[in-house]
Order: sequence, then C-alpha cells, then structure tokens
Amino acid sequence: MRIVICIFLFFPILISAQDISGVWTGYIKTPGSQLEYELAIDHGDKKLSGYSLIIYPKDGIENIGIKTAKIRQSKREIYFEDGELVYDNFTTQPRRVKMFGNLSLITRDTLMILRGNFSTRSLDFRDTRTYSGEVYLQKTPRPLASKMMTTMDEINLVHNLSFLRPKPVKGVRKPSNTKVVSQPTNTNIKKEKTEISELAIRPPLKPAERAIQKISEIMFTGDSLLLSVYDNGTIDGDTVSMVLDGRVIAERIKLTANAFRITIPTRISQNDSLMLVMHAESLGLIPPNTGLLIIQDGDARYEVRFEGDLQRSSAVMLRKKR
Repeated sequence: MRIVICIFLFFPILISAQDISGVWTGYIKTPGSQLEYELAIDHGDKKLSGYSLIIYPKDGIENIGIKTAKIRQSKREIYFEDGELVYDNFTTQPRRVKMFGNLSLITRDTLMILRGNFSTRSLDFRDTRTYSGEVYLQKTPRPLASKMMTTMDEINLVHNLSFLRPKPVKGVRKPSNTKVVSQPTNTNIKKEKTEISELAIRPPLKPAERAIQKISEIMFTGDSLLLSVYDNGTIDGDTVSMVLDGRVIAERIKLTANAFRITIPTRISQNDSLMLVMHAESLGLIPPNTGLLIIQDGDARYEVRFEGDLQRSSAVMLRKKR
C-alpha cells in the first residue's frame, strides 16, 4: 500500500516536470468553424511566456495574426491568455478580442498533447459577441518549420525565445588555439558517397535548362496585369524568380503570407500571348517549392497554384482576348 501511495504522490511531480517549452501546432474549433492555431511556450527567466498564432482563411489567402501570450502552469493544467497583437496581414480591420484557454497536458510515449477549451471576450464595449470552443495542440519536433516561427523570423522576434538558442555543454571547455579535426567513420563515408552519387544523377539545373510545365491559361483584356505571389503552404523559406517571355521581372522572391506584388505591361496584339514562368530558387524546409499566384485584370481575378523544383518549373500562358 505504501508503494502505491508513493507512486500517486510522485505522479503529479513527473507531469509538472515535463518540459512544455517549444512550439505547439493544431487548431481551435467552434460549432461553426475550425481554424489553425499555434502556441509557442517559452521558459525564460524562470517564468512562462510566449506567443500565439491564428489563421483566418479568406478568398484563398491566409490572414495571420500573432499575439503575445501569458502562460501559467499548475501541475497538469496549462492556462493561457492573449496579449498584444505584434503582427498581422489582415485584409480587414481585426476585431479587438482577448482569448483565454484552459488546457490539460497529455503524454503518450514521445507524443505531447495540450487539449482543452477556450473562450473570448471583446475589448470593444460596442461588440458583445463571445465565442467558445475546443483547443487541440501537439508539440512539434520541428519548431522552425512551423508557420509561427517562419513569420516571427521575418519580423525579427525569434531571438526572444530561449528554447531556440543553442544550449552550452557543461563541463567541456573548447581549446582556444587548437583545431580539432574529426576522423570520418565508415558510416559517414558511405553517406557522403550516396549523397554525391545522387547529386551526380540529378544536378540542379539552371532555369533556362529546366522542363517547363504549363499549368494554366488566362485570357485577359487590359493593358496591364497586377501579379501577387504568396506561399501556398507552410511558410518554410521558398524562393522563386519570375520570368516573362524570357525576361526576368522578379528575382529570388521569398514567398511568405504577405504578397509580393508587381504590375506587368500587356500591350500586345489580339491573339498574341505571353508566357509567365515561375522558377524555384530554393525548396525551403518542405519540398517542393509551392506558391499561389493571383492575377488581377481590372475587376477580374484569377488564382493559380503552382509548384516546382530544381528540375522543372511551372508556367502560365497569358492570352489577349479578342
């Protein structure tokens, strides 16, 4: 009996000792909708703090908002509360609301889950609407691939998170004037040979040498077109160059949730065409390179989702209407 009592007394200590710092990805859910949600929990200066991210999809565009977050842990319970808005790319004025959450920590082998409920309160006395629902989050082993970390890196906020800083190795002192050269093992040699052989089979091609795949044909009437380019998936560092009829019009664009916009002239004869090619310059953390191209011809709007790699590129044919 004493052993059983000791186990139950020790169990809460094990739970509270779990390292919850890191990035948690998942969703918040109400009866009418489900939205992507992320929570970054940091354990700096002996207290918890962090950031939250929420995504509202609208017209095929991800509207992202990032706020500071107040976080408190009590045994198996995690409490969080929205703070100030530090970043958004909303196309409309964001509502002034505060979110509160009460989450339970669940561990299954190496999987860590935060699950519970949330509610909101409006900070505008003229708006009495409130919402409540479910929160589900998993701790990701790849925090740098999350949408929150990619966006925070762009706005120079990643340095605020201590769990992303390299941890010093205790008890090991690096010699000041001695250069240590590690000897390659058989495993390393085999791995290097494999990587070299793969590169020899499929070397990166120059944009002019890549296969071009026509993915869409757009009919337009105007003398100019407005092009807007976004990342179409996880914002992971994809970059592209845009070529119009053999002429580079945009070079090494970093695809993000914020649009890169350029207006191109299209004063060509009827029935003539222009070829717009998107060449991948890098594949980001999650290949292939993917993006969303929005073409505006006056009031007409066209959406084209493209992807490519270092061997092939996507192209859109632009044709003048009669």
